[in-house]
Amino acid sequence: MIGRRHPSRVQLAAWFDGEAPEGLGWHLVGCASCFAHLRTLAGIRAALRAHAVAAALSTAPGALPPRRGPGPAGGPDPSRPRPSRPAGVAVPHRWRRAGALAAVPAVLVLLACLLVAGVVPSPLHSTLSSVATHPGASGHALGAPGASAGAGTTGPAPPGATAANGTGAPSTGSPGGPGAPPGQPGRPGGLNGPLRLALVVPTRGAGATEGREVTEAVQKAVALADAAGGVGGAPVALTVVAAEDPAGVSALSGRVDAVIGGFGAQVPGSVPWVLPADPSASGDDAVPAELSPAETGTRLGEDLVRRGVTGTVGVVVGSGPDAALAQGLAGVVPVSTVDVSSGDDCLPALSALEGHVTAVAVAGPPDLAGACVAALALMAWQPSGGLLLAPSAVYAGVPATLAAGPVLSVLGLPWPTAPSAGAATFRSAVPGVRSYRALVSFAAAELAVQVARTTGALGLADVGRGIWSTDLYDFAGFQNAGAQVVEDSAGSWVTAP
Repeated sequence: MIGRRHPSRVQLAAWFDGEAPEGLGWHLVGCASCFAHLRTLAGIRAALRAHAVAAALSTAPGALPPRRGPGPAGGPDPSRPRPSRPAGVAVPHRWRRAGALAAVPAVLVLLACLLVAGVVPSPLHSTLSSVATHPGASGHALGAPGASAGAGTTGPAPPGATAANGTGAPSTGSPGGPGAPPGQPGRPGGLNGPLRLALVVPTRGAGATEGREVTEAVQKAVALADAAGGVGGAPVALTVVAAEDPAGVSALSGRVDAVIGGFGAQVPGSVPWVLPADPSASGDDAVPAELSPAETGTRLGEDLVRRGVTGTVGVVVGSGPDAALAQGLAGVVPVSTVDVSSGDDCLPALSALEGHVTAVAVAGPPDLAGACVAALALMAWQPSGGLLLAPSAVYAGVPATLAAGPVLSVLGLPWPTAPSAGAATFRSAVPGVRSYRALVSFAAAELAVQVARTTGALGLADVGRGIWSTDLYDFAGFQNAGAQVVEDSAGSWVTAP
């Protein structure tokens, strides 16, 4: 039996949920005021359930998305009337006397009790968790819901997501949200549930080892985001798909909010692709980590001018998108181009340029760049302005150290072993991982979370109208403002002097 004349409201709420001291039921049978309070609890529960049902219906296929208020964080719309109190829900007389401000703490306590007891259905629980996260802040939600218990885990994941043990093994099944049945359409506009990200990496063949490193880096980035409150108070859902599984890659369309980083396959054009770890990835739905080949050529030409290198630049031009590097160079410095059809033609091309140019650039795919590096070593030719390569050659691991002179390129992010704050952050998060693709994918996860936390959505338009910066990346919309000319230094790429 309780030791007071009337039980506290907390004890009444506990009895309402089936957890209370023994003997409390006998008191309630004979106490009209306590029994009236229980009727109030029942009314509030009914109102909350009605609100949850309305929220679930508003997110059903074909329903209109909720209107977003002004401002980047999608705050409340001042033009809409405030909702009135549901009919039949009595307000205790003490709350009426204290006023609305005094009622707020009591309401929060009551909602917390109902949430803990599981009375409030999950759709409303998600809504309350989203409100708890301050829009546009660094992502530290109140109470950090869904915080990861350890490195490499991502919290509750949808069917088909990578296992929480961090193995990164590819999965099968629907990559939709938690509990999403096969065939459930994607969510247009803003996020109406957990942020759903996907990663595509090779799991077999020559790229499998680097694919595992990329997966480990992304899982760690997601775990760090979850530990800081996730997105909207919910853990981030991560799906890992094998690049060798075309059906699994195609199934991502409409089932995830974005693909982040990764390499080895072209993702569906309808899915935003944030910072592909592959400079050859293209499409209107991609936010590239690297400058375009033409922009790379322009930047390398400007660097030649900055270093005081004069004269003509010899350009070996191959096939593919990297051929545009020659156009960027030509807009800044005089060039002499030699077109080749394959890497076997690089030695004759360089022989034709030797003695007439002060620097050599390769505007072609990685195999051509590798052949030209080997040819320069065979010729023992060291152009004073150096050898200029496209970022694709750096990604492919072209052995630039074979060249006798300086080898330069342009990268959008710091090299994992570079002496920069961003690279140090990456090394601390993922010790032992030195893959540039892994660093790019790590940054892609960070960028996706930052955009989603700030705007409440993750569309290309949301990325394009913001400024996104950490110690690892610096983007003004889609423009990579942090791209720098880098020089090979014993296999590590550092900022050019």
